[in-house]
Order: sequence, then structure tokens, then C-alpha cells
Amino acid sequence: MSNQVIGHVEIPVTNFDKSVKFYNAVFGWELKPFGNGYYLHNSHRGMTVGLRKVDAVDKGNCTIFHISVEDVDATLKVVKKQKGTVQRAKTIIPVYGYYALISDPDGNTIGVYQGNY
Repeated sequence: MSNQVIGHVEIPVTNFDKSVKFYNAVFGWELKPFGNGYYLHNSHRGMTVGLRKVDAVDKGNCTIFHISVEDVDATLKVVKKQKGTVQRAKTIIPVYGYYALISDPDGNTIGVYQGNY
């Protein structure tokens, strides 16, 4: 099987202004309106991210994707400043690097990953 990459991630949100600000501050995503009830970020490197407007976000189990970051500690500081929460603090993955789990303002769980480069 060939290497697989994430092509598109769709995140349900209740407030575009709050969510666009959060994701821009934490990951540098430039989310722009893309049709009715949708915002889109195109990395031009193979992955797009969409924010879909919903009335409420189900805070149950969900698929977790991990975003590569240069520094987990620095990213967690921005998450807190942007009113997100840290669900799991920086945790070592022996040999590979570190990860942490965060929540955006709507409670979506997202992983951040810092590899040993």
C-alpha cells in the first residue's frame, strides 16, 4: 500500500468568527468564506481544511487528526491564549517525538505532533 496523506479535514463549528481566529492563531490557517455556511483553508500542499457551520457540536467520541507543529509547548500556549483547552499535556512518543491533545472553542479534539527531526 502506498503512503496515505490526509487530503481534507472538515471541522464542525458554531461560530465562524471565533473559530477562524482560533485556527489562524494556533496553526496559521487562512480560512476564507467558501459558499453558504462554509470556510476553507487551502494549504496548496495537498491538504484543505473546511469549517462547517452547525447549531451544536457533538462532544462525544470523534476522529482525531494530528497537525504537525514545530514546538508543542509553544502551540499549547497559543491554544490557551485563544480560549482552547489542553486535554492531554505534551506526551513523549519514544523515538518519534511528542504529541498533545487540544480542544478548539467548540470542543473539537485535535492532536498536535512534534517529530524528532
